[in-house]
Amino acid sequence: MPGWRRILRLLLTVVPPLIGIVLIGQAVVASIGGDIRRWEFILGALCLCLTFAGRLVPER
Repeated sequence: MPGWRRILRLLLTVVPPLIGIVLIGQAVVASIGGDIRRWEFILGALCLCLTFAGRLVPER
């Protein structure tokens, strides 16, 4: 059975990048129509940066 650190590391390396890609994609599509949503770009970038936080969690 995997430990809680392994699960936390997996969640931090998989979920935030997916959310970040979706947010940035929505912001890009909205900006094509003229509605620039800077907060979505920033939030998407922050979610992508959380991927590196997953590497800080020790495996054991």
